[in-house]
Amino acid sequence: MEKTLIIIKPDAVKNKHIGNIVARIEKEGFQILGMKYKQLSREEAEGFYAEHKERPFFGSLCDFMTSGPVVVAALQADGALAKWRTLIGATDPAQA
Repeated sequence: MEKTLIIIKPDAVKNKHIGNIVARIEKEGFQILGMKYKQLSREEAEGFYAEHKERPFFGSLCDFMTSGPVVVAALQADGALAKWRTLIGATDPAQA
């Protein structure tokens, strides 16, 4: 079994999509190990997205991720990383 961390972003929280997202996660066979509703600090956002630090969108990404509450969750499933990537699709808005 593999584990992964996910974040339900501020816009999805604001637009009341948490329940639908959780239902889909469960439908796809993930086990939710833990879940927390929280406001990310700038330091937390910068740490989570550190791999993008040199990219031009880094600052606006961190601004967005700290703009409102998020839901963080730990998920578990066989092949969780690949399974999650397939489920969420492209991360580049131009390709999504």
